[in-house]
Amino acid sequence: MKKLILLLALTLSVGSSAAQNWSDLLTKIGSAIADKVTDGELTRLAIVGEWNYTAPGVRFEGEDLATTLSGAALESTVASKLETAYKLVGIRPGACAFTFAKDNTFTAVVGSHKLSGTYEFEPDTHAMTLHFAKGQYGLGTLSGHAFVSGTELQLVFPVTGLVRFVTALGSKISSLASGAELLAKYENVYLGFQFAK
Repeated sequence: MKKLILLLALTLSVGSSAAQNWSDLLTKIGSAIADKVTDGELTRLAIVGEWNYTAPGVRFEGEDLATTLSGAALESTVASKLETAYKLVGIRPGACAFTFAKDNTFTAVVGSHKLSGTYEFEPDTHAMTLHFAKGQYGLGTLSGHAFVSGTELQLVFPVTGLVRFVTALGSKISSLASGAELLAKYENVYLGFQFAK
């Protein structure tokens, strides 16, 4: 309790932009705790809505790589390579958005591509499967994970799934291939997208 009071006092004593950062942090921590308590049901409810792309998403599962300095450096390198590859197929802020409906349908705009289909979400594992409508670039089904933190959504996929998705929307992209090679030796690495509501 003393730590919470101290944290609130610090939040009130700093400038407005720093306070906003603390507020964002508290919101993220609060949503993570609530999601854990509800076995992922909070994320199921929070996914519904329109999400606008902000940056590449990189997630390492497991303690070893996720918490090391080399993991942070690797994440930064991979995010940079993804950003370059994404721009080539029109994935950039203002040109990419996903909308998830309560009836488990979704629509997406990815650059000049309009996509639609249905989705499944498993609250206890955060597994999310996108079933693209037939004939849409041969995408078929793409399985990954979805995580909501405050007003941000991270939608990530195994490396091979993401490569298939981006390649289907454009030509073979060397920067994406080199990023995939960089991650080939690591298990439980997921790549994708960061969105904001």
